[in-house]
Amino acid sequence: MRNTIKSANVSYAIVEALRSNSGPERFILAYRTEQSLHEFLVASCIVGSGYRTWEEAVRSCELAALPAAA
Repeated sequence: MRNTIKSANVSYAIVEALRSNSGPERFILAYRTEQSLHEFLVASCIVGSGYRTWEEAVRSCELAALPAAA
């Protein structure tokens, strides 16, 4: 899909997402400020938050990797 935004304040970035099963995919994103671009990219990579310790986050990650109970 190709949609352009007609504004003098818009820039575009090429973003690459790595996928282990099919290789990298590239996306083009429109953004108005570098800050908004970086905020979007960081936010999109957050899987969970609010853990009080590193160990708690690791446990949560390990539990998420377990297959669901039937």
